[in-house]
Amino acid sequence: MPIEERIALVAKTGWAGIGLVHTDLINARDTIGYDRLAQLIRDAGIGTVEVEFLDNWWTTGSERAAADRVRADLFEAATALGASHIKAGAGMTDEPLPLATLVSAFSDLADEAEEAGVRLALEATPFSHLRTTHEAVDVVTGSDSPSAGLLVDIWHTYKAGLSHDELYKVVPIDRVVHVEIDDGTDERRTGLAAVFDDSTNYRKYCGEGAFDTATFIRRTLDAGYTGMWGVEIISEEHRRTPVEEGLIKARATALASFEAAARLS
Repeated sequence: MPIEERIALVAKTGWAGIGLVHTDLINARDTIGYDRLAQLIRDAGIGTVEVEFLDNWWTTGSERAAADRVRADLFEAATALGASHIKAGAGMTDEPLPLATLVSAFSDLADEAEEAGVRLALEATPFSHLRTTHEAVDVVTGSDSPSAGLLVDIWHTYKAGLSHDELYKVVPIDRVVHVEIDDGTDERRTGLAAVFDDSTNYRKYCGEGAFDTATFIRRTLDAGYTGMWGVEIISEEHRRTPVEEGLIKARATALASFEAAARLS
């Protein structure tokens, strides 16, 4: 679907923000240009933009050269679009690197981001070099840069066995840049491919799974979080749904979870 149509549907269905991946951004840059893209987003009344996905920031050689090109693209796009942050990940691997290596590399990355005037939101995923929220916290807090931030996603915290009640005993709320909500099953799969498959094909709409999204929201608000919320429904079901219908359902179920959270103490 052309980016112009997607922006229009995001606005029509009541969303306040839009996320764009690297491929989207480069296609827009090389066709309509960033000035036009930014204007389309503003004209639609969308006030928040995030860009993604910054990866392989710890690599060397040819891998690093490729990663640096993507990094430059994302820094450029984030600046041109006034993005709130750039989402960063830690790859996909069966053999995680030593944490000290990642701490050092991310600290360098955060310094570069600060120079570029952008903020990072680092996400732990159970199939990456950073498999737990504890590890992501160690990496983010290893940097003194204000650009070094954390992304908290209920899918990854829940599947890693970190309870909603314990979450903010681990996570320093002042380093949280972005929070993502969704839902899913209680199943704990093992093995890289199986966990990745679960993450990309079997998420559920908020409130329709086992995660108790409302309590997660309540605990996050109680911890003092005042930032933005993303709704990340990555699933076969959602991809099969017509775009407008999927946008409506994702928003309605997310808002229902916030309403349920408001009734909790």
